Amino acid sequence: MFNSKGKAIMFCLTLFKFLSMEQNAAKIVTSAILDMDFKTVVVAGNAYIIMPPTMKKLAGAGYWLSGIKGDTIKEVFLSKDNIEAFSHALSWLIQGDESLFEELLNGTDKELSDALEEAYSLISAENFSKLLALAKNVANLTAKPKQ
Repeated sequence: MFNSKGKAIMFCLTLFKFLSMEQNAAKIVTSAILDMDFKTVVVAGNAYIIMPPTMKKLAGAGYWLSGIKGDTIKEVFLSKDNIEAFSHALSWLIQGDESLFEELLNGTDKELSDALEEAYSLISAENFSKLLALAKNVANLTAKPKQ
């Protein structure tokens, strides 16, 4: 199918792609160690820096997002009339508590959902899906009385 020159070119392209992925992975790891991986979001005219979320921040945000109907992350972020839940969740992701809730409440639902998407882009979608499902299960267990 390929002559020897074609095979050599394909090998070089594959090797280049592998090395690029390796360098990218190294950059991701070192930037996380050095606190260089962050996102800046703007809500209601104010800029906020979001660092990669800790388990505490994810749990706080997950608590507020777990009450929103949606089977996928996209559905949760696109749902309307959830400004309060989005504000609480974003405050947790930025600050680690609810101290920014009132301030973030001045943002639009689009600003808040975009900011949440940026915050969650700092972790893998798979982990977020698991966290959201877990938070919903915990909410269901605590909301239903034993019979």
